[in-house]
Amino acid sequence: MLIDLITSLFTNFCILVTFVFLSGSLSKRYNFLGRTMSPLAGIAAGLILGLFGIILMSYSFPIGPNTYANLRHLAIIIAGAYLGWLPAAVCAVLLAVSRLLFYDITYNSLSAAFSLLLCGACCSWIALKPWTRLRKMTVSNLVTMGLVFALLLNNLDGFQTVMQVFPIELAASLATGLIVYYVAEYIQRSNELFNQLEVRATTDFLTGLNNRQQFQRHLENELLQAAGQRESLSLLAVDIDHFKTINDTYGHPAGDQVLIQLAQRLIGAARPQDIVARNGGEEFSVLLPICSLQEAGIAGERIRAAVEQDLFLLPDGQRIPVTISVGAACCRPDYDEAVSRLLTQHADQALYRAKNSGRNKVCSEPPYPRENQSYERQLI
Repeated sequence: MLIDLITSLFTNFCILVTFVFLSGSLSKRYNFLGRTMSPLAGIAAGLILGLFGIILMSYSFPIGPNTYANLRHLAIIIAGAYLGWLPAAVCAVLLAVSRLLFYDITYNSLSAAFSLLLCGACCSWIALKPWTRLRKMTVSNLVTMGLVFALLLNNLDGFQTVMQVFPIELAASLATGLIVYYVAEYIQRSNELFNQLEVRATTDFLTGLNNRQQFQRHLENELLQAAGQRESLSLLAVDIDHFKTINDTYGHPAGDQVLIQLAQRLIGAARPQDIVARNGGEEFSVLLPICSLQEAGIAGERIRAAVEQDLFLLPDGQRIPVTISVGAACCRPDYDEAVSRLLTQHADQALYRAKNSGRNKVCSEPPYPRENQSYERQLI
């Protein structure tokens, strides 16, 4: 029996670790911890964990003569500790139903199904507590073992018989639960670090906007979509006027605050489909899908006027006026392969013209490709 016990426990452990690893890999793109799951997502997570519990139910291990146990309850405990009360409840219901469907309906099976429902209720209640995940796992495991002890008393003959088998299941459950916790925490921490690195690689550290590299990727994608949809794509190049003077007069922390607040204003003025980025220093870009040059110029003027009419709050409590210069450019659907570089160049040229002609204004370049007769348009 000892060899069978060790073999079965090792199999259960491998199943648990494999499931935790696969779950962690699949959830890498979406960190459920710390988020409020939608009811549909909670039900789906509970069903998946319930299927995992059914697999564990199929790999029972001997703890005494004609007495077998399994670690199916760990699926409920993991659901409650890591995902919340709803996945734990759904998982428990699925396990209880499967216990009756896959095995003969007897007094023992009814008792086991009822104990699974009680386990789900307890783990759901514990999931609502503001405890650490380790504490939730440990308390849930101990409570569940109490239910298992009561179930064994109900199904076996006498207290002494129960005490011959219960310590084995208690030790197996607590030890496996602790190991699974550390494996899950390691995978969770790895996912968090991966997400942090991904964010740092794609966003500007100061403003939280897209950085230059991410903006270029967005630009390439939007150009392909614009070509496929036969729509225009516009670009605004935004630059803060006299930003060096702000840094020299009020200090770099004040300049950082101006950058942050301008980024917030750009996000507030942009449409949901627009893409805002910080190119570096005091330069920003706003990519406007399905937008003509005239519409881009109007949007740029609206942003410029809003910035001019507002005051920017500095760390020392002062409020100062800030102005921006904007260059607008647009490419029509009939562009060639070099249009990505040309669109950026045209926006920069329009921005330089705005800066050189007095600042605090919007200038634009004509749509690319140029018509037979070139023209320029300035919005003031």
